[in-house]
Amino acid sequence: MTRASMAVRAEPNVTPMIDVMLVLLIIFMVVGPALVEGSAVPPEARYANRHPDEPGEVTLGIDAQRQLYLNKVRIDSVTLRQRLTTRFREHPEDRVVFLRADESLPFEVLQNTMALASGAGAQVVGLVSREPLPKQEK
Repeated sequence: MTRASMAVRAEPNVTPMIDVMLVLLIIFMVVGPALVEGSAVPPEARYANRHPDEPGEVTLGIDAQRQLYLNKVRIDSVTLRQRLTTRFREHPEDRVVFLRADESLPFEVLQNTMALASGAGAQVVGLVSREPLPKQEK
Protein backbone atom coordinates (compact mmCIF):
# COMPACT_ATOMS: atom_id res chain seq x y z
CA MET A 1 0.00 0.00 0.00
CA THR A 2 1.07 3.41 -0.70
CA ARG A 3 1.27 6.12 1.78
CA ALA A 4 -1.32 8.20 -0.11
CA SER A 5 -3.99 5.47 0.12
CA MET A 6 -3.58 5.16 3.91
CA ALA A 7 -4.02 8.88 4.60
CA VAL A 8 -6.98 10.02 6.66
CA ARG A 9 -9.68 11.69 4.62
CA ALA A 10 -11.65 14.59 6.00
CA GLU A 11 -14.99 13.96 4.23
CA PRO A 12 -18.19 14.70 6.11
CA ASN A 13 -20.73 11.92 6.52
CA VAL A 14 -23.88 13.67 5.30
CA THR A 15 -26.31 10.72 5.57
CA PRO A 16 -27.37 11.43 9.20
CA MET A 17 -27.67 15.11 8.41
CA ILE A 18 -29.96 14.37 5.45
CA ASP A 19 -32.12 12.11 7.65
CA VAL A 20 -32.52 14.87 10.24
CA MET A 21 -33.36 17.43 7.55
CA LEU A 22 -36.05 15.15 6.06
CA VAL A 23 -37.66 14.63 9.47
CA LEU A 24 -37.66 18.37 10.11
CA LEU A 25 -39.14 18.99 6.66
CA ILE A 26 -42.00 16.59 7.36
CA ILE A 27 -42.64 18.17 10.78
CA PHE A 28 -42.80 21.64 9.29
CA MET A 29 -45.07 20.46 6.49
CA VAL A 30 -47.53 19.09 9.06
CA VAL A 31 -47.29 21.87 11.65
CA GLY A 32 -47.08 24.80 9.20
CA PRO A 33 -50.70 24.80 8.01
CA ALA A 34 -51.95 24.47 11.60
CA LEU A 35 -49.99 27.58 12.59
CA VAL A 36 -51.45 29.57 9.71
CA GLU A 37 -55.05 28.52 10.44
CA GLY A 38 -54.64 29.04 14.16
CA SER A 39 -56.20 27.10 16.97
CA ALA A 40 -59.84 27.08 17.99
CA VAL A 41 -61.02 29.54 20.59
CA PRO A 42 -61.76 27.89 23.94
CA PRO A 43 -65.45 27.20 24.45
CA GLU A 44 -67.59 29.67 26.32
CA ALA A 45 -68.38 28.66 29.91
CA ARG A 46 -72.16 29.00 29.68
CA TYR A 47 -72.93 26.57 32.50
CA ALA A 48 -70.12 27.44 34.92
CA ASN A 49 -72.41 29.17 37.42
CA ARG A 50 -74.84 26.22 37.69
CA HIS A 51 -74.69 23.84 40.60
CA PRO A 52 -75.99 20.26 40.69
CA ASP A 53 -77.74 20.72 44.04
CA GLU A 54 -79.91 23.63 42.88
CA PRO A 55 -83.63 22.94 42.44
CA GLY A 56 -84.61 22.03 38.90
CA GLU A 57 -81.23 20.59 37.93
CA VAL A 58 -81.02 17.01 36.66
CA THR A 59 -78.50 15.03 38.68
CA LEU A 60 -77.66 11.40 37.97
CA GLY A 61 -75.93 9.33 40.59
CA ILE A 62 -74.20 5.97 40.50
CA ASP A 63 -73.26 4.23 43.72
CA ALA A 64 -70.57 1.60 44.28
CA GLN A 65 -73.06 -1.18 43.45
CA ARG A 66 -73.78 0.53 40.08
CA GLN A 67 -77.32 1.51 41.08
CA LEU A 68 -78.65 4.57 39.23
CA TYR A 69 -80.28 7.55 40.92
CA LEU A 70 -82.17 10.44 39.38
CA ASN A 71 -82.15 13.42 41.74
CA LYS A 72 -81.30 11.09 44.65
CA VAL A 73 -84.19 8.67 43.91
CA ARG A 74 -83.24 5.15 42.84
CA ILE A 75 -84.24 4.33 39.26
CA ASP A 76 -83.59 1.68 36.61
CA SER A 77 -81.97 2.52 33.27
CA VAL A 78 -85.12 2.10 31.14
CA THR A 79 -87.17 4.44 33.33
CA LEU A 80 -84.25 6.85 33.52
CA ARG A 81 -84.05 7.09 29.73
CA GLN A 82 -87.82 7.68 29.53
CA ARG A 83 -87.80 10.40 32.18
CA LEU A 84 -84.81 12.18 30.65
CA THR A 85 -86.39 12.04 27.19
CA THR A 86 -89.62 13.49 28.56
CA ARG A 87 -87.78 16.23 30.46
CA PHE A 88 -85.71 17.28 27.48
CA ARG A 89 -88.77 17.27 25.24
CA GLU A 90 -90.57 19.58 27.71
CA HIS A 91 -87.51 21.81 28.27
CA PRO A 92 -85.51 21.79 25.01
CA GLU A 93 -83.52 24.87 26.08
CA ASP A 94 -82.15 23.15 29.19
CA ARG A 95 -80.40 19.88 28.33
CA VAL A 96 -77.80 19.80 31.08
CA VAL A 97 -77.22 16.72 33.24
CA PHE A 98 -74.86 16.45 36.20
CA LEU A 99 -73.31 13.06 36.92
CA ARG A 100 -72.08 11.97 40.36
CA ALA A 101 -70.42 8.58 40.68
CA ASP A 102 -68.62 6.58 43.31
CA GLU A 103 -64.86 6.94 42.93
CA SER A 104 -64.33 3.17 42.93
CA LEU A 105 -66.27 2.67 39.67
CA PRO A 106 -64.39 2.07 36.43
CA PHE A 107 -64.66 4.89 33.92
CA GLU A 108 -66.53 2.59 31.52
CA VAL A 109 -69.58 2.74 33.81
CA LEU A 110 -69.51 6.55 33.66
CA GLN A 111 -69.15 6.45 29.87
CA ASN A 112 -72.17 4.17 29.54
CA THR A 113 -74.25 6.44 31.78
CA MET A 114 -73.16 9.53 29.85
CA ALA A 115 -74.09 7.76 26.61
CA LEU A 116 -77.51 6.93 28.07
CA ALA A 117 -78.08 10.58 29.00
CA SER A 118 -76.84 11.77 25.63
CA GLY A 119 -79.09 9.28 23.86
CA ALA A 120 -82.05 10.66 25.80
CA GLY A 121 -81.27 14.16 24.56
CA ALA A 122 -78.73 15.66 26.96
CA GLN A 123 -76.36 18.10 25.27
CA VAL A 124 -74.07 18.74 28.26
CA VAL A 125 -73.09 16.12 30.81
CA GLY A 126 -71.07 17.57 33.66
CA LEU A 127 -69.10 15.34 36.00
CA VAL A 128 -69.46 16.42 39.61
CA SER A 129 -66.42 16.16 41.83
CA ARG A 130 -65.89 16.85 45.46
CA GLU A 131 -63.17 18.92 47.01
CA PRO A 132 -60.27 16.84 48.25
CA LEU A 133 -60.01 16.50 51.98
CA PRO A 134 -57.34 18.67 53.59
CA LYS A 135 -54.12 16.83 54.24
CA GLN A 136 -53.59 15.86 57.83
CA GLU A 137 -50.35 17.01 59.39
CA LYS A 138 -48.38 14.35 61.17
